[in-house]
Amino acid sequence: MSGTPEFSIGEYVQRKYDGAIGVVKRVHPYEDDFCYYVELDPATPGSEFAEDRIWAGTREAWTRFYRMHAHMESHSRDCDGDYTAGHVYEMSLAERTDQFGEITFKERVVANIVSLHASGTLSVTPDGVEWYEDTDEGFRRVEVLWCEDECPHERTWQRDHRAEAAGY
Repeated sequence: MSGTPEFSIGEYVQRKYDGAIGVVKRVHPYEDDFCYYVELDPATPGSEFAEDRIWAGTREAWTRFYRMHAHMESHSRDCDGDYTAGHVYEMSLAERTDQFGEITFKERVVANIVSLHASGTLSVTPDGVEWYEDTDEGFRRVEVLWCEDECPHERTWQRDHRAEAAGY
């Protein structure tokens, strides 16, 4: 067995060969993998000819329908110097199983970057958001870009520029 299933019950998936969209209804072990039983959306072309619209296939047959994630970079300055950091936010299982999960995901990310204890500026575009606030000792700027590309897994990172310059 290859461990944990790639997709969860209730998650929206897309069939690779024709783009049909459906919801995972059952997951069963199959050889060294899992078999996913997916109920296709009634609007899928050809589904009117299927008796139950349930299609089965391994993970090779399906891909996530919701591929949204967010690339976050921050830059701040205080009396000790400059700091930069980066993080990739992923959709939670609850968001991937919700018809409006992308909206919920974006709301969650924005709630994580905006401070309710500061006065700042939030700029929103279809491509992302930017938060800027002045602090007692400097500033904090956070930029988030929405992305649906197949990106290599990025690790969370941070840099203390003063410590690097001092050789710590």
